[in-house]
Amino acid sequence: MTIPSLLKKELLWSRHRLVTLLFLLLLLPAFFAATTVAFGTVIPEDAPVAIVAEDESVTDDELAVVEGGLTVFSEPRRYESAAAARDALRREQVYAVLTVPPGLFDDQTANATFTLTVDGSVVPYEEPSKAIRSIASAYLNAQFDTDVTVEREVVGESHSLSEYLLPVFLLGIVALIAFTYLPYNLAREEAVLDRLLVESSLETVVATKIGYFAALVLVPTVAFGAVAAALDYSATLFAPGAIAVLLLTFVYLAAISTSIMLLTNFGTLGRFLNVAVLLAAVTFSSLIYPAGFFSPLRREVARWIPLHYSTIITRSLTLKDGSASLYGDYVLGLLGFTVLTLIVLKLSIVRYERTL
Repeated sequence: MTIPSLLKKELLWSRHRLVTLLFLLLLLPAFFAATTVAFGTVIPEDAPVAIVAEDESVTDDELAVVEGGLTVFSEPRRYESAAAARDALRREQVYAVLTVPPGLFDDQTANATFTLTVDGSVVPYEEPSKAIRSIASAYLNAQFDTDVTVEREVVGESHSLSEYLLPVFLLGIVALIAFTYLPYNLAREEAVLDRLLVESSLETVVATKIGYFAALVLVPTVAFGAVAAALDYSATLFAPGAIAVLLLTFVYLAAISTSIMLLTNFGTLGRFLNVAVLLAAVTFSSLIYPAGFFSPLRREVARWIPLHYSTIITRSLTLKDGSASLYGDYVLGLLGFTVLTLIVLKLSIVRYERTL
């Protein structure tokens, strides 16, 4: 069976389940997008904060005192340059940058102004950063004889929490389709799989199905974009880079879920395992709130989950003005992981064919 014939079969299948697909691909995404207006704010704990010297005259002792004070309410990380600290801020490796002025131990310095820089697109951190500025100001005034002022600077365009959650919920829909509806569809076709394999290879059947569902993933993107336009949100959901990462994310998630179905011979166990993997990925990848809002252990776990990086890239490209090249190493990592999942999928197909 040729690829056009397989695609025709998928189109006929979609026509007979049009109501279900409309609910899954349009109504459900629109509902999730609309419910973002109901979210408030949260307070992070031990969020990473970059410390950087304003110029070369700032001493290591001054930086050490500031760093020691920030450990009370954050996880300080020292950076050698302001540019490196700003890049870390955009990549969500830190959630604020504290710029340290010179002369803190100089008796001739009457006033010293620190700058606490936050990214306006990381909405959950914007309000808590005001409290952190006040805490930092009180601590620094107690440590130095100079009159210390901490100014808060917001870089980039500020967004509402509702806008912030749009790309997050879109990724959630993608993961839901990959781990629930795709395995369900595969299990329903098990009875006719032998007939399909007479005319085509299992690799072609699986590749066609994953490719078809990947194309369907674009439908929720349109639904989210329509809701964003209706609510006058300033989120660029149709950014080419974001869409590419969205499709790449679906491919590696679909490869995982399909491998599980093949390894469990399309049984009920496979569907339960896929739901379990879905819940674990959503829970531990910090899909909704940034990893810096949780414990250090939780952050380390998130950094081992590819969905965490898909979330950072998608959220950044839809809410921030910046180049996709800033996340080049993240993208390369996702590409490598996708290749790995496809290799596992191939081995799962070989194993399944041997059991027939």
